[in-house]
Amino acid sequence: MQDAEYGSGMTALTAGQGKAGSAATAARRVAAWVSSEAVRHALRVALAMVIAFYISLSLGWERPAWAGLAVAICSLSTTGESVNKGLLRILGTFLAGSVALLLNALFPQDRWAYLLSATTYIGFCTYMMGHSTRWYVWFIGGYVMALLALAGGPEGAASFEIVVLRLQQTTLGVVTYTVVAMLLWPQRRSPVLRQSAGSLMDMHRRLLGHGFAVLRGDPEDPGVTKLRAQASAGAAGLPAVIDGAELDSLDVWDARRLWRRFAGEAAALNEALERWRHGFGELEKLDLGRLMPDLQAFATELDGRLASVTRMLADEAPLKEPEGRAPVLAGDALDALTPFDRAAADRGQDLLQRIDRLTRSLFAIAAEIRGVPSSAPPEHTDRDAALPWTLDPDRLACALRAFVTVWLILLACMYIPDFPMPPGVIPVAAAVGIQLAVMPQISVRTLIGPLVLGAAVGGAFYLLVMPHLSSFAGLGAGIFIAVFLVSVLLSKPQQALSRTITLSFFPMLISVSNSQSYSLLFPFNFALMTQLAMLAVWIATWFPVSFMPDRVVSKQLRRFFASARRLARTGSGAGATGMRQALDLREVTGLPGKIRRWFAALPAAAYGDGSPSRGQDLADGMQMLASDAVPIL
Repeated sequence: MQDAEYGSGMTALTAGQGKAGSAATAARRVAAWVSSEAVRHALRVALAMVIAFYISLSLGWERPAWAGLAVAICSLSTTGESVNKGLLRILGTFLAGSVALLLNALFPQDRWAYLLSATTYIGFCTYMMGHSTRWYVWFIGGYVMALLALAGGPEGAASFEIVVLRLQQTTLGVVTYTVVAMLLWPQRRSPVLRQSAGSLMDMHRRLLGHGFAVLRGDPEDPGVTKLRAQASAGAAGLPAVIDGAELDSLDVWDARRLWRRFAGEAAALNEALERWRHGFGELEKLDLGRLMPDLQAFATELDGRLASVTRMLADEAPLKEPEGRAPVLAGDALDALTPFDRAAADRGQDLLQRIDRLTRSLFAIAAEIRGVPSSAPPEHTDRDAALPWTLDPDRLACALRAFVTVWLILLACMYIPDFPMPPGVIPVAAAVGIQLAVMPQISVRTLIGPLVLGAAVGGAFYLLVMPHLSSFAGLGAGIFIAVFLVSVLLSKPQQALSRTITLSFFPMLISVSNSQSYSLLFPFNFALMTQLAMLAVWIATWFPVSFMPDRVVSKQLRRFFASARRLARTGSGAGATGMRQALDLREVTGLPGKIRRWFAALPAAAYGDGSPSRGQDLADGMQMLASDAVPIL
């Protein structure tokens, strides 16, 4: 009997301990979830959205949704990135407002001249998006101009007030989120910058080591393909990291020119490594031990040099100063080679000398950033400076697509009775058409789902929640909860597009104002409006220039080989003169990278019995051919 009671007591005690342990585990999970960056970011966005609406309504400003839109768009992961995007948005809004007022003044009574000038300006903004890393200014300057022109009414009498109001609300949203982000768990970009730059140098160091190993006869490492892709992405993304870091760190701001030089040299080194790799097939056939006796010592020197750069970026002392130089071809061994082998050896030597110069320059820049003396001279090289300026056919095609997209919507609004929401559908179509200039290979179908989701979330809040709110306390709580849930539930990187569109549509759909009114058809018309805008974009994707991946790849391949053939007949060089030869140089050097992106957009069925890697192999071969079109700098 006592044993039975003892057993029952132990069972109850064990069960109690088990429940306590489960509760403790659940509490730890909840605490970890609450302290996660996704939740903190959602809290920042939701709080900033509520504050922006409150300030706008308290001041009696119309269209507070514009302030909420600025919060949604500029709420990035770090404070510096958010400030950078916010400043670009304000600058783009100022540009758009200035152009809208100028066109109103130039064409007050001439509708067709006004529309032609406005759509030509939108096409110009689309073209300019590929000209600079500050492409977001041109994006805002293009589509917001259309929005402001329509918001001013058919006569344009209130255009100036609308432009000023848009600037006020945009600035309010940017400032509100910036202040909230600086006070609540601020995320700095400067540590990420040093980490990203150091990681890029480490990847280049591993690529160099793998390259020298292959030249020694070691087998190709299958994982190096992924490493090359990571290095290319890191080099391309470093300038954007610098843009964010320089605005939240005084140290980075003071050394911003050095950091931009570092990013340029890192991109040039990545390109030099790719060009060097493309010649491995010819170099492996040669006796490099006789041709370059100091090759192994140079490999060791480069490894230590890049390791020192990584250490300085981590605020540590360098291992040593750069010492050795790139190996020189041995004359006696070179004389015994055939002309083709000799050309391959000369090219390999030139590339190694370029790699030597670039790594010395990176070492000197890193030393200057850290504030330590260095004997290595910085050498900055701008590849594009050697090429004459020419028009880019692909950017022109994107500008034409945006131009046609806006005209399709304009004609539909003018000639179709009761076309839904003309003041909204035209800016939406312009925004999508312009945005596709930076990602032309994206299928229009991929945008339909996020647009429907955004319209559904905002529409549900407008219809089911807004009519039951009678004070700002309830409205603020509802906005906070809705924005927080959207930010948390769509916090994964692959959900970034859906999150951005949903958060952007939400303030536009709920239509908060001091004199609130409701319409059952508004959210449905809004959803229909977005799909009609996408229909116009889809038509412009087919006509007059097709953006179907298979057709684009075919056209770009023809252009590449036509330009390469002309350069082979006439000779090439960085000092080339004449528009035709300058265009051929741009085509041959720039098309391989574009074709590689379009190959990735092709469906698997397009390769037939082959694999998608064949397309990338072809792009690599074209890049190797293009590397000889422009002399090594």
